Amino acid sequence: MERVKPKKHLGQHFLNAPSIAGRIADLVPDAAEFVVEIGPGMGILTEPLHTRFGQRLLCIEIDSESVVYLREEPRFKGLHVVEGDFLELEAAAWAQSLTRGAVIGNYPYNISSQIVFRVLEAKEQVAFFGGMFQREVARRLCAGPGSKEYGILSVLLQNYYDCSYAFTVEEGSFTPPPKVKSGVIACMRKAKLPTDCRWESLKTVVKAAFNQRRKTLSNALKGTLQRVPEQWAGKRAEQLEPAAYLVLGAQLESERAAQ
Repeated sequence: MERVKPKKHLGQHFLNAPSIAGRIADLVPDAAEFVVEIGPGMGILTEPLHTRFGQRLLCIEIDSESVVYLREEPRFKGLHVVEGDFLELEAAAWAQSLTRGAVIGNYPYNISSQIVFRVLEAKEQVAFFGGMFQREVARRLCAGPGSKEYGILSVLLQNYYDCSYAFTVEEGSFTPPPKVKSGVIACMRKAKLPTDCRWESLKTVVKAAFNQRRKTLSNALKGTLQRVPEQWAGKRAEQLEPAAYLVLGAQLESERAAQ
């Protein structure tokens, strides 16, 4: 079959190194009850995933040309491909009712942050989340407190997952080559998900804190919380551990309940 042409408006940069695709696929735990690959393109990552997981693999692809390729390519006989935008699909369409799923992909840089949010919304179903991002984003997702890279996505993801930066991928490993390096991460869901506060409350507090990260939390969270606990009031957003935001989220819920 003819090759699929990468489309700039979709942010497509097709991985062209099978050895790297194999390393990414190897990150997915064997115990995954289902595996979702986002944006398979021409299937370089799909191939090792399909070999390992067979009918447990679901590919979600927005590019109709890639969908036709994947459905007609003999190597992928029996592959389940859904044509659509992952960001617009309801979690029920891909996460099923299982609890040990995996999400993997070579994510388009322009929507990678949105993909993280959608996975977090389905965290009860997704036990493993990993794949390739722009290197700066990959580092940000795994960054710890006190660094400039530590931010909203770091806190939200790390409250539910143990995250590690796996390896860097050079520009020449893609067609066409991007202008920046890529980074691969692996995130395993925590053995026990926090129940201190709801996801929406945590997201509200974290966004408010980091949207004014130059201010102390007593100022940044003014209008969100009635009072910031004394031990954190004089600190800035990047100085708090992810778990501290669970406490602030729970406080937000208590204050709202009391109103």
